Amino acid sequence: MKNHIHYPQTTSTNTLIKDLLCDNPSLPNMLVVSAGYQTSGRGQRENIWESEQNKNLLFSILFRPEKLSAKDAFAISRIVSVAIAGWLSKYVGNIAIKWPNDIYSGDKKICGILIENSIMGTNLSCSIVGVGININQTEFSEKLPNPTSIAKETGKSYNIDNMLSEVLVKMEEQYNHYFNGGEEDINTKYHNLLYRLNIKAKYKIQSSKQLSENEIVDATIIGVRSNGCLILKHTDCKINTYAFKEVQFVL
Repeated sequence: MKNHIHYPQTTSTNTLIKDLLCDNPSLPNMLVVSAGYQTSGRGQRENIWESEQNKNLLFSILFRPEKLSAKDAFAISRIVSVAIAGWLSKYVGNIAIKWPNDIYSGDKKICGILIENSIMGTNLSCSIVGVGININQTEFSEKLPNPTSIAKETGKSYNIDNMLSEVLVKMEEQYNHYFNGGEEDINTKYHNLLYRLNIKAKYKIQSSKQLSENEIVDATIIGVRSNGCLILKHTDCKINTYAFKEVQFVL
């Protein structure tokens, strides 16, 4: 990608793009901001994203899709997840997308994605996609439940700059593919890569008319709706859909 700014250290690459947008609202599509270290890295559910300095990929991309309806904003999540999962599969095995967009190797988290959308009218104005991919870090905080990295899985170390170039090429390819007739292909790949797809497992339901709050249930992932809601089939064969904050995986 042509428009790339690198900082040795920053608070958060997502926050930095937001600040840059305030100064220049016409920033180009696919602007990339990367960092060697983040002092305030963020993950999903307001979690902190931890990373050793210059060991991993920490970057954000500004996407400005033309005429993408706000109701279809989850397309960005599918595109990015599929791109990164496909790239990671070159290096490590058993790659899957844990809904909505974490990337796992087996039962261990190797990549986190944080997407922040801005809506204008009925369309998506822009998406800031923050990505953290564990590359060379092999020791992690005990507070993290299940982290891994490419180096930990392979026993090898990697050139961070080369890895960034590779994954950005893959993301640009899949983004362009989606908006040039590849929507069905991306959606199918996302579905087929889902972690625990068609496997009965435990989930904590945090909000549901059918179930008590915070009840842990056995259910099976059968898909994800176009709006990003997870589709679970419960043991009584009832099928319910859940938004991101309504259900948690029990690992």
